[in-house]
Amino acid sequence: MTGAGGTFDAGRSVIMVGVACRFPGARNADELWELLISGGDAVGEIPRERFDAEKCYSAESGKPHTIRSLGGGYLNDVDNFDAGFFGITRGEAEQMDPQQRMLMEVVWQAVEDAGLTAEGLAGSNTGVYLSTFGTEYWDFVRAAGRSGLHAAMGTVVPGMIAGRIAHHLDLRGPTMGVAANCATSLLAVHLAVRALRHGEIDLAIVGGAQLMLSPDLHFAVSEAEMLSPTGRSRFGDASADGYVRSEGVGAVILKRLPDATRDRDRGYAAIVGTATGNNGRSGPSLTAPAQVAQESTLRAAYRDAGIPPAAVGYVEAHGPGTPAGDPVELQALADVLGEGRPEDRPCLVGSVKSNIGHLEGVAGIAGLIKTALVLRHRTVPATLHVTKPIAQFRQPGTPLRLPRRTQVLPAEGQTAIAGVTSLGLAGAIVHVVLAELPERGRADPQERSAYLLPLSARHPEALRQTAQRYAGLLESPAAPALADVCHTAAVRRTHFERRMAVVGSDREELVAALAAAGRRQGSAQVFGDGSPVTEPPKIVFVYPGQGSQWPGMARELLASSEVFARRFAECDRAVRHETGWSPAEVIGSGAEVSTMDFVQPVLWSVQVALAAVWRDFGVEPDLVIGHSMGEVAAAVTAGALSVSDGAAVICRRSALLAARRTPGAMWAVQLGEQAAQRAIGEYADRVCVGVVNSRAATVLSGDPDALAEIVAGLRADGVFCRQVRVDYASHAPQVEPLRPLLHDVLAGLRPRPGRVPVRSTVLDSVVDGSGFDAGYWADNLILPVRFESAVRAVLADRRPTVFVEISPHPILSLAIEDGIQDAAARAWQVASLRRDEPEYKTMLGGLGAVYAAGGEVAFDRLGDGRFVDVPGYPWQHERFWIDAGEVEWPGGTGAAPRATPIDALHYAESAATVPGRVRYLRTAVGLLLGLPDVDPAVPLPALGLSSVFAVQLAYQVRTELGLRVSGRDLLGAASIEDLARELEPRPREAVS
Repeated sequence: MTGAGGTFDAGRSVIMVGVACRFPGARNADELWELLISGGDAVGEIPRERFDAEKCYSAESGKPHTIRSLGGGYLNDVDNFDAGFFGITRGEAEQMDPQQRMLMEVVWQAVEDAGLTAEGLAGSNTGVYLSTFGTEYWDFVRAAGRSGLHAAMGTVVPGMIAGRIAHHLDLRGPTMGVAANCATSLLAVHLAVRALRHGEIDLAIVGGAQLMLSPDLHFAVSEAEMLSPTGRSRFGDASADGYVRSEGVGAVILKRLPDATRDRDRGYAAIVGTATGNNGRSGPSLTAPAQVAQESTLRAAYRDAGIPPAAVGYVEAHGPGTPAGDPVELQALADVLGEGRPEDRPCLVGSVKSNIGHLEGVAGIAGLIKTALVLRHRTVPATLHVTKPIAQFRQPGTPLRLPRRTQVLPAEGQTAIAGVTSLGLAGAIVHVVLAELPERGRADPQERSAYLLPLSARHPEALRQTAQRYAGLLESPAAPALADVCHTAAVRRTHFERRMAVVGSDREELVAALAAAGRRQGSAQVFGDGSPVTEPPKIVFVYPGQGSQWPGMARELLASSEVFARRFAECDRAVRHETGWSPAEVIGSGAEVSTMDFVQPVLWSVQVALAAVWRDFGVEPDLVIGHSMGEVAAAVTAGALSVSDGAAVICRRSALLAARRTPGAMWAVQLGEQAAQRAIGEYADRVCVGVVNSRAATVLSGDPDALAEIVAGLRADGVFCRQVRVDYASHAPQVEPLRPLLHDVLAGLRPRPGRVPVRSTVLDSVVDGSGFDAGYWADNLILPVRFESAVRAVLADRRPTVFVEISPHPILSLAIEDGIQDAAARAWQVASLRRDEPEYKTMLGGLGAVYAAGGEVAFDRLGDGRFVDVPGYPWQHERFWIDAGEVEWPGGTGAAPRATPIDALHYAESAATVPGRVRYLRTAVGLLLGLPDVDPAVPLPALGLSSVFAVQLAYQVRTELGLRVSGRDLLGAASIEDLARELEPRPREAVS
């Protein structure tokens, strides 16, 4: 890649693929950019709820324990957190520093912005470089008497937030907290870039958080005369009088350029060079800036980038607006960036601190994000509060220019280059060199006949809000292409346990479905109700027998699905080899097919091809069930029969039936098996129960005249009866004469153990298919179909189950639903196609239903698309804070919402009985973990009991109830109920 006047190594470049922030006046990077280009000033006054700033204020310079300025940049709702999203209990969340809580959310937003998923990150070699600045929340925790290990980890343990993120996302790279005062977060970027370049990690999460909850540090910097008494950071202005303290949270995701290109990631900018150094003793004091050291670090950064400093078009200065620091920094920039620079190409130098104040430990990330946005938009926002530029901008021939208005970033047709500086109070210096990324044009995605948009969340209200946000996005005039939105939602978003999917043919249908989902209203285009997925469902492919066919079935899939067409062509060749005619031609004609010797081979071909499409979409069966002739396609799907053997069975079976059958009939009746047997009564020698579909649905098979008599009586009794459209009686003694013929024509079959188990409706058991020889297929035609018991057996293990009917139209749905209701099972039935309905859209609906039930779907197989902006996760915030009453500060007090402390419990009498111990433990665990209600049947670790909390609870139980218990016992207990039964009281004097 080439910049203005230099070339840098793209292979060493690191891309900012994800960005998220919460800064004063900006909840995200888009809002930050709007603030910057509009000249917004987000600095205000210290909020009253933090501490009483007016009581602390003094205009007197250097006065101890006072604040010289009431100005500051503050965030709203710092006590809010979505603890449930991260699986954190209320008790632990209350003891966590809000800096950690906010940074967890912002990191997740950066992960989403990068298009990364929790599934993809788990186990990855990702480094985490995160820091929080200060431990002021500890004062609240300590004053409330909650200064245990959990509280310490949540507030004062350095680097704890990095570990929290690594634990939550299961990241296996290095994790660390970085500390370099105001250079902290940019130093973390430097460390992450070096680790990426050296191959130590494959991805980096870098960021930091700063909140100002007490006046302590205000006192210190005010006494040192570093704060602006006028309440504004005036970088570049001759009247600059100090900086303004501000809060903020920021995070970036970094990735090597070749990896980002491979993964088709978006990027904000490329980091092409970094360097860090320290003043050492080159400055007059520990905290004073040193020009020579800054110049050395600048040169090192541009050497690392392989770019001459004269190529730089913009620098985001540390620029706090202090009269001691700004001139030194600007002179260092002038001396280095001016070398070889044409006079007509000055370097623009600005500072985001004029808009949002000085974020101290997070200032580097703020500057980095701003600079990446400058490069992305090729626009430099104005630096505010400048009346008269400082001397370094007014010197004759200066290579620097202060942008006092928003202007285009000049690059003269070359890649634009920018730099970011961050300086620490103890002499740390960091400079990062960035380059703009070239536009990566991609063709618009092809229009599709239908679209599937998956939605998920961890909270029902979050799922509803997600649907509403997507509806709003698609209704926007600037909405991306539907294919891009659906692709991003499917492939670039984490799939949580509460799921829904919407399907539509166009934007209007999708918006209507999303609106219905957002209102929790039913819709034929909405699949799933958002019930939580507890485990992946068992997938069962169900293949019905004859009766699901319709004229023109599968024509759309033959024309549009390469997978369907390819598999169908295999079946077509095999059937033509057996019969001399083509199923593809039959389907293409659109004519109705009624004779079994044509219907069954065509249906079999469609079923085998449909199963291939489901598998291509990532839906793999755990079990297959075939119903009558449907067992042939099931056997092929399972791998027990080859396509050629499957064609031989279906074609020769149907040909024999057509040529050698005796007259017969079949009637579907709304009776269970025993009632059906009673109804047959005296006709048992001529009629039998041929099919048992469910507890209330059977098929009678046999002699037509006898069946007519039986049906007449049933109808007189009000029993529903429907004649099956066949003129033979399968699964009945009438077809027994075909047994030897089937043995003869199928003698050459070569069955083998399948890859997928088969629930045989002939043998009423699970088989591997190795016995699917001629004798089996004779039994398949002659013996009863035991479908009801197959469904019952599948549901017996109580696992969530999805039945996918592999047919042109669902004809077993009522039978399956009866089985689900009888078992009171958590199970669903899904259709592949429906008569006369758009086929691809119907299949997408089935996929949506599988997804909503928790099934795996290979969304990347649904078609290509670009990674575009889609709605992020809607946080379900609750308030978490510890209130110790009034925390005394030297100049005032601070208060916050009250949380219930873990009071001493006096339940000694509870130890005597199991119910008493259950009551005690429910109360104790609820108070410890901050849970309003504790289910005594749920394992304690599942409630959020960590090892640290377990030790606390065990001590409490020992001392208050006199029961022998350890933290290990609590973590190993199946539930509170089990623990209460296992515990035994001991004498009070033995308690220690």
